Amino acid sequence: MIRVAHAALPLSLATLALFTPGTACAFEATQRQDGVTLHYRDASDAVPEAIRTRIIDTFFKAYLPQRADFHPHAASEVAIVIDPAYDGIAYVGEKAKASTITINPAWLAKHTGDTDLVTHEAMHIVQGYPEYANARVPGWLVEGIADYARDRYGVDNAAAGWALPLTVKEGQTAETGYRVTGAFLKWSEAAHPGLVKALDGALRSGRYTPALWQTHTGHTLPDLWTAYAKAATR
Repeated sequence: MIRVAHAALPLSLATLALFTPGTACAFEATQRQDGVTLHYRDASDAVPEAIRTRIIDTFFKAYLPQRADFHPHAASEVAIVIDPAYDGIAYVGEKAKASTITINPAWLAKHTGDTDLVTHEAMHIVQGYPEYANARVPGWLVEGIADYARDRYGVDNAAAGWALPLTVKEGQTAETGYRVTGAFLKWSEAAHPGLVKALDGALRSGRYTPALWQTHTGHTLPDLWTAYAKAATR
């Protein structure tokens, strides 16, 4: 979505624990890999160590190849903030917080295997589009690309019971967004290699128009969806 008394951590992880008597302690960590720095902040130490470690590991395993494949100049400094006051799942902020992933720890407490939510949000940082949810940058395509990326770069989607759909339900279209659009993009990319990267680049540079689908596939978007829907229902 776009919008410490701890066990020892790996030597590559610099940690800072701040203690306040009688209250939960804040946990902060900074890790660097391959030119990317991640600052992890959890003011109330709400996420257990095992999940925290998986979040950080998932971030680097997903973000580094996403960045290399789609936008090598994407942010080299990123923050993950655990915020109990946020009642959604996770999001990437805009403008000053465009490189910050905010996560609701209550979601992780109920869905302990869903650490690949970070993979979806990390792709939003890679996208770095100048706008969102308008004709130039359709929200359905932004979120579809992010879920396409979660499927492609996810570390353990199975642990969350997460997968792209294999069939099309009545009423769904290419513009349904998220997993539905992600599955459509996966099928389209297999038939027309380079399509998703082309769409991503056009969205980032403000050159996206629906005509790009025909330019890169030889089919209009509605016709391409019709072909996909027929294939998905076989």
